[in-house]
Amino acid sequence: MDIGNSIRLDKRHALLLFVFTIWAWIGFNIYSHATVNTIKATIVQSMKPIRSLDDNIFQGKKEALYIESLNFPKGNKFYHPHHGFLHYKKNFKIFFDTYMETTKDQYIDFVIYSDDGFRLVVDKKTVLEFTKDRPFKKSEKIIRLKSGKHHLHIKYFQGYGQLGIAGYYSVGKSIQSAKNSKKILIGKSCDDLRFLPLGNSN
Repeated sequence: MDIGNSIRLDKRHALLLFVFTIWAWIGFNIYSHATVNTIKATIVQSMKPIRSLDDNIFQGKKEALYIESLNFPKGNKFYHPHHGFLHYKKNFKIFFDTYMETTKDQYIDFVIYSDDGFRLVVDKKTVLEFTKDRPFKKSEKIIRLKSGKHHLHIKYFQGYGQLGIAGYYSVGKSIQSAKNSKKILIGKSCDDLRFLPLGNSN
């Protein structure tokens, strides 16, 4: 092979390597930023006013969303960072369901901000609740969670006016360490607690 052919071959190899590197980088970024949905949110619109969490629903529209975090910020419109503005303003309930798993016994600090009321239930046991209407405020409770798989259910209602619900948790070996640890959005996994994918990822 003469020198000219060798140079052309080296350039082709370099170009192929460059293209492959770009392709791999794009693929990695798409994968690493993919949304993993861990929470099913069932939204039920009531045709009549709701003034407390356990009021009967006169059902109108009903739909299910699959989301990656419990994060509907305080505001005049119902909004989720991934789904944008949702067409719900008053008199509706949402039922959030997810599964979480841990490999060891540990303490979990749950923090819920809501406007209006909510109830947080782990394995059919009520952990935290505020059943009436209120402005966007904080509720907090620490529980001991045994190793294994657990079901987390949150019921939320919006009467009228401003609205929103956001949920956080932190993990620790003791009550104090759980309380002082960094708070993570419910639905987002960490090293010590994993939320299980629902199979509807975007």
